[in-house]
Amino acid sequence: MKDELDSKIVITGGSGFIGSYMVKCLKRHGYTNITIVDIVPPRSDGDIFVKADFDDNRIMGGVLNGARYVFHFAAMVGVDKCRLHPEDVYGINDINTKKFIDHCASKGVKRFIFSSSSEIYGNSKDIPYREDGNSEPFSDYAKCKIEIEKYLKNVQSTCKMTVGIVRFFNIYGCGQKKDFVASIFVDKALKNLPLTILGDGLQTRCFTFVDDAVEGVYGVFKYSGSSYEIFNIGNSAEYSINQLAEMVLKIVPQSKSEIVHQNYGNEIRNGNLEIFRRVPAVEKAYAMLAFKATTTLEQGLRSMVDYLTLNEKPQ
Repeated sequence: MKDELDSKIVITGGSGFIGSYMVKCLKRHGYTNITIVDIVPPRSDGDIFVKADFDDNRIMGGVLNGARYVFHFAAMVGVDKCRLHPEDVYGINDINTKKFIDHCASKGVKRFIFSSSSEIYGNSKDIPYREDGNSEPFSDYAKCKIEIEKYLKNVQSTCKMTVGIVRFFNIYGCGQKKDFVASIFVDKALKNLPLTILGDGLQTRCFTFVDDAVEGVYGVFKYSGSSYEIFNIGNSAEYSINQLAEMVLKIVPQSKSEIVHQNYGNEIRNGNLEIFRRVPAVEKAYAMLAFKATTTLEQGLRSMVDYLTLNEKPQ
């Protein structure tokens, strides 16, 4: 058991939102030999940190020496950013990721955990989205994610490296950048700014608190039932964006913010990119991993409000 807990783990994007929580999760479970690869320092001290891009073969050759497990969270993210720079999306999330996977396989990595996305389902009508159901990706970001899933399946069939893939559903939580709807709404409510919703606000999401999400990833990491498996990691409770905004204002009753609806226009985040309903099938993760997201949306939002109240000074 001690040898397992001393195994070398490499986490790309380990200083990021999900990556940093994953580091904490692994430590809670007793793992001690963790190397974080990122271009910014980690949020906590005491870990081995390598400042590098994951596609820097010169540096990563040394980092991957002796690595038993790799968690690949590094990627270009954000709807707006990815839409503005499609060439970078394909360069980082597709071409360079494939090279990194090959590098890991050649170094004898035992297990590779890949951070995919629920965006690969697009606007499929097969709701809730099952792991073996239809995928209809229409953004460059989503197309790259499904391409890497397929690539990993091919690579796995030719080597001993096993693969676990997680499709995240709207992860949110304390410390998240204010680029995602839950963190945007909480921040604006505390600053008495309007909560702007594109369209009628009836589009729905299933919000998954980050603490729950990383425990789900840990379950995927420890799963040994097959050499290649995909899991939805999400909370099955469905909320409209209107309901999210209303709940935030309920939790911050002193806020002077108002909910404002804005028509889709020619902005980057336009109606052509909108996914109007996104609901995970969670039965597989529960049956095979005993994983179930337990944090309610209200509980998670309250934690975010408390966190921002303590760590930032609202304007």
